[in-house]
Formats: sequence, C-alpha cells, structure tokens
Amino acid sequence: MKDSLLKEISSYQKQDTTRVNLLVDYCIANIFTGDTLALKYAQEAFQLAKKLKFKNGETAALNCLGNYYYQQAIYDKAIVYYIKALRLAEQEKNYRNIIIGKSNLASLYTRTNQQQKALQEFKEADAILMKMGAGLSQNRAAILTNMGAAYSSLGDHKQAVIYHQKVLSICERLQISYGIALSKGNIGEELNYLGKHQEALTYLTSSIAVAKENGFTKLLGNSYKSIGQAYLKLNQLENAVKYLKEALQIAKQDNDQNTLLKINKTLLEVYEKQGDFKNAYQSTLAYMAVNDSIYGKEKQQIIADVNAKYETEKKEATIRNLNQKQKIAQLQSAKKNIYIYSIIGAFLAIAAIAYFLFSRYQIKQKNELLKTQLAEAEKLLIAEKKVTESELKALKSQMNPHFIFNALNSIQEQFMYGDKLKANEQLSNFTYLTRQILEVSGKKSISLSTEVELLTKYLELENMRFQQDFLYKLNVEEHIDDDYLKIPPMLIQPLVENSIKHGLMHKTGAKILEVDFRLSEDENCILCTVTDNGIGREASAQIKAVQHESFSTKAIAQRLQLLNPTRTLDEVFSYTDLKDEKGLTAGTKVEMKLPLIFSI
Repeated sequence: MKDSLLKEISSYQKQDTTRVNLLVDYCIANIFTGDTLALKYAQEAFQLAKKLKFKNGETAALNCLGNYYYQQAIYDKAIVYYIKALRLAEQEKNYRNIIIGKSNLASLYTRTNQQQKALQEFKEADAILMKMGAGLSQNRAAILTNMGAAYSSLGDHKQAVIYHQKVLSICERLQISYGIALSKGNIGEELNYLGKHQEALTYLTSSIAVAKENGFTKLLGNSYKSIGQAYLKLNQLENAVKYLKEALQIAKQDNDQNTLLKINKTLLEVYEKQGDFKNAYQSTLAYMAVNDSIYGKEKQQIIADVNAKYETEKKEATIRNLNQKQKIAQLQSAKKNIYIYSIIGAFLAIAAIAYFLFSRYQIKQKNELLKTQLAEAEKLLIAEKKVTESELKALKSQMNPHFIFNALNSIQEQFMYGDKLKANEQLSNFTYLTRQILEVSGKKSISLSTEVELLTKYLELENMRFQQDFLYKLNVEEHIDDDYLKIPPMLIQPLVENSIKHGLMHKTGAKILEVDFRLSEDENCILCTVTDNGIGREASAQIKAVQHESFSTKAIAQRLQLLNPTRTLDEVFSYTDLKDEKGLTAGTKVEMKLPLIFSI
C-alpha cells in the first residue's frame, strides 16, 4: 500500500485538492511507522491546502503533523498542531473533524498524565458520534479504545477491561483485524494489572497471532512487553527477560518512547529479582533518560501553556458569541418596539425604552460575571503551575547527582578494599532506593511506612561514608497506623541530607541524627522533627556550606505553603538552634507539619 501511494503521489503533480488528499492518505497509512517522509508530506499538504483555502484538507494535514510528533513522544509540538486542527474544525462546524480533533487531544492528555481532561474530551467526541448514528463504527472503536487507556491511567483497570471488550465486540462484528489484535493486547495488559496473569497470557498470545498474520508489527512491541510483565509476576524470570528484550528491539526500531519507558522499568524489576545488579543499574539509567526525554520540565511547561492559551481562546470565543446573540436580541427588540410605537402610542414607547435599558443592564451584568469567571480560571491555572514547579524542585533535591556519585563511590570502595558482601548488599539497597523513588515521584501521596522505609535505605547508604561514629534513629509514635496514614512524598529526605552534609559531616566525635513522626493535637497533620547534634547553622554558614541547603529548604518551604494555604509558613515549617547547659551550640532541630491523607 505504501508503494502504491508513493507511485500515485509521484505521478500526480497537479497542485489541487486531489494532491492534498493523496498526501494526507499517505500520512494516515504510515502513522505508526515513524516515517520522516510522512512529516514532509504532511507539511506539503498543509501549505497547499492553505493556499487553496481547502479547510478540510488543512485540518487533516494539521492532525497528521500532530500524529507524527505524538508517535515520536514530542508532545509539546504535537499539542500545538492538534489544537490548531480542532480550532479550525470548530470554526467550520465540521463534526467529523471535531471528533477526530478531540480524540487526538484526549490521547495526548492521556500520555501526559492528564486523564480527567482526556476523559472529558473523549466523552464529548463519543456523544457527537452517537448523535450522528455511528454507534457501530471504526471511529467509535478508536474512541472507546482511548477511553479504556484513560481509565487504565487512573488505576480503574476493571473499567478499562469493560471498554476494551466493547471495542473487541465492535471489531469482531465489523471484521477489523487490526482492532481485534489491538483490543486483545489491551485486555491482556489490563488483566495483568488485575493480577489475572494466566488469563492475560491467553489474550496476549491471541493478539500476537492476529498481528503476525496481518503484518501489524507495530502492535508486537507492546504485546511482548505485556507478556514479559506477566511472566515476571508468575516468577518465570527467564521467559520474562526473553519477551522484554524482543519488545525492546521493536520499540527501538519504531522509536516508541512510551513503550520503551515501560519496558526499561519492567526490566529493572526482573534484573533486581535475579540479583543482576549491573543490568538493573543500566535499565535504571535507560529509564531515566527516556523519562526525561518525554516528561522534561520544559516540554510539560509548553504543553501547559498551549493548553491554557486554547482554553482562554475558547472562553473568549464564547463571550464574543454571547455578545453577538445579545446584539441580535437588542436589534430584534428595537424593531419590535418601533412597530408597537406606531400602533399603541407614546405610553408604550416609554415602557419599551425602560425595558430596553433594563435589558442592557442585564447584559452588562452577565458580561461582568463572565469576565470574573475567566479571571478565576486564570488564577487557578497559575496556582496549578506553581504546584507543579515546586514538586519538580522537590524531586530534584530528592535524588541529586552528588548523592548518586557519593553512594556509588562508597560502594566501589567496598568492592575494592572492604567487605564485598556488604558492598553487594548496599548496591542492592541503592538499586531498590532508585526504583522506589522513580515509582513515588509521580504520586500525590504515599504511606508513612513507605516514607520511613525510603529514609532508612537512604541513611544506610549515607552511613558508609562515616567511620563507625554515625548513629541514626527513626521513631514513629506508637498509636500511629503508618500503613493507613498517607503524606505528600519527597519532603523529608532533603532535610535529612542537609543535617548530614552541613551539620554532622563537619563534626568530630559521635554524630547523632534522629527523625520523629507524631500526630498533631488536632490529628489533622503529621509533625515531623529532624534533630542532629551537628555544628549548627552559624558554623555551617561560616564555612560556606549553606548553598545547597538554601535550594532544598526553599523548595520544601514553598511546597509546604502550597499544601497548607490556610496557615502561615512559620506555622508549618521552622528551624531551632539547640544549645547545651553552657549555652554552646548542640545541634539543629527542624520541624514541619505534613498534611494527612487517609487511605480508604
């Protein structure tokens, strides 16, 4: 099919709408191949359609450009083209293109962890499709597939299975082989999440058979990945590695960044279970590289900015539309009033004028209300942006390159000169800590027990740098259920690191660090206290050791204030310089209030 389309494009050189459609058809047929020629043809189709004022072709070309960058996981560029295509479709009131635009935009929201926005767009697209009488169609199968993916991202895997089974039913009735292979692979993936691994293998094996029979090589990578995950859970590690490596090869060939991310994360777990820490470390590095490429701060900011601009333009368009309707209403009212004036007379004319003035007052009030709502929406966007930036700063301070270098250097010294058994144990700790931090980095909350476990692993690694004179203790108040209570992640470790680097590292003699967790009196938050017997903040400042601390504590303070908007910063975060009986420096104590999230 690819060759035949290329031949048609090459032989048809007339610059008209037929050529635009041929270029778009090639892009659609090669959407999953990563073919750079598809990008070139999409750009040519857009320019020609714009020149011809061929709006339908212009919209299709914009969607093709978005699809190319979406498949390459360059989401900041993809969203620009998707929103331009959707805006043009809405202006033309082309419901078919509106459905396509909303589906594309929702798929991108799913990939960038904005599932609620994705579901809203999918539901609006599905409602338009059902209104058009296309309940049993390939387009609806595509929308339901994406809705299943959105529910999966939200953790509702049972609902995801229901939607993918609806897709399978539609595709079997319409005999769409690609949809059958895709939906079976998706059902298998969701069954893995539900712990039904044997049942998952049945669907995944069937998906691979259909894909191979019809040459759908693009689908094989994700199915092999899911089979590898199933074998991991069934503790058949050799089979898991085999299928994951096959998936890795296909994902690299297709430059499927999203699948590469999942494969490397799963390989990390398999190698860790096998005790192959060298490959586990390599998989960790590969995972972090792909993750940074897809979800880098700058890309996320561009996506947020473009989306905010689109939402603002929609609100402005709504306001303009309301104003136009109001003006039409005013003109109709005026015309009616003139007719009444000529029949009824001056008395009714005065009444009409009074009504006209009252209508203008009502319109003015409505416009003011719309402006107020728009301002509130903009404030909300700014607040969300601040929360995101503070969380990113907290993540940077959680696992900085300096700590990774020190930990690996200490482990290397143990291998070369010390206890190799201990070195191997610490390497395992380092791999486990890295994986756990990657897992919690995207979560809004984690259990208190998980936080304590992460801190313990971190302190075990830091302990290697001291000469048997470092003591640490983590205390949780007895009546606290640390598995039930949840707190925001990545707030405590930077404070512990500050205590070690700027307080204890420069101290001679016994070095003591203690972390205490207790409930506040109103039981609405956890009080966390980090106490050390280090040299104190004044001495640390004199040797210029506060530069790193200023970054992490500022980030933590900012995030705490966002999490506790009704409290002042002094109420949720404080430093205390400890003194002994003689008034000499005896260390530092940091206390902060962490908002509680009760698990259900």
